[in-house]
Amino acid sequence: MTLTVGTFNLNNLFDRWNFAGAVDVLARGTSSVPATYTFDDEHRRRLQLDSRGKLLVAKKPEDTNRVAERLLAADVDVWVVQEVENADVLREFNREHLSGGYEHVMVIDGNDSTRFIDIGILSRRPLGGVTSYQRTFHPEVPDRPIFSRDLVEAEILDARGRKVLTVFGTHLKSKFVDFTVEDPVAAFEAAQLLRTRQADTIMRIIAQRTSTRQRFLLCGDMNDTPDSPALTAYQKAGLVNALLTPTEIGTVTTTVDLPATPAWTSTFKEAGQLRTFDLIDQIWLSPALAPRLREAFIGRRRKLERDGTDHDPAWISLDL
Repeated sequence: MTLTVGTFNLNNLFDRWNFAGAVDVLARGTSSVPATYTFDDEHRRRLQLDSRGKLLVAKKPEDTNRVAERLLAADVDVWVVQEVENADVLREFNREHLSGGYEHVMVIDGNDSTRFIDIGILSRRPLGGVTSYQRTFHPEVPDRPIFSRDLVEAEILDARGRKVLTVFGTHLKSKFVDFTVEDPVAAFEAAQLLRTRQADTIMRIIAQRTSTRQRFLLCGDMNDTPDSPALTAYQKAGLVNALLTPTEIGTVTTTVDLPATPAWTSTFKEAGQLRTFDLIDQIWLSPALAPRLREAFIGRRRKLERDGTDHDPAWISLDL
């Protein structure tokens, strides 16, 4: 059988009301708000802010629509997706934007207490056991869970209920540093160390859960490049980078010089610096699965800065 598996950061797929206008009015001391909202449950009443005090709001409809278009165009069997608020919003997204094309939808609330973003799975194939490792600790950091979001393990089954593949999905610590902090350099180094420990912990878990003879893959938003010091644990464990020579689907409309290699899913332009193009959304294969790789793809954005999300989806085709 042929199975396609992909990873895509949906960028803030939130199920939240946009209260920005009402909050602005209240801040000016006006006694009334020029709108009436009716809520069916308490959850939808709450205003939620990130750690910087920024109001978290629902994704713009045009961005949600575009993300859905990109998913549908790829036509992948199993998606591991990042930055999803909860299971309800992913089910609603599947129902209303993907025509219910994914019968099996899964999200487990993880550890993110800043933006409340979780890892989800959209699958046309049945799912077997699903495990969260959010309550995993690193020996050098015993006082708090090592994953700032989560590591999720899911069994992909065939029509007869037999496991054909194990998928590990994750979203590692971001490189973002708030330069208003007292020591940005120390904050950057701390994020780098956390990402390294997260990658090491992932490989420790995978070693406990699998063997070199088993077919499994690890994918997600790693927030670093495959050859970075933070991710050396993957190659040391013998995992194979499935996106070394991907085929691009689609074309970017830009006057910017693009890299010679198509192996990138994210781009960033810092003031006064050259634009970077990095493969931070990755798919790694176990030694037993690597020979089953048929082809790898990256769905290229239309606009360089963002196209519904500032990530490009990546997926592979496997012979199982």
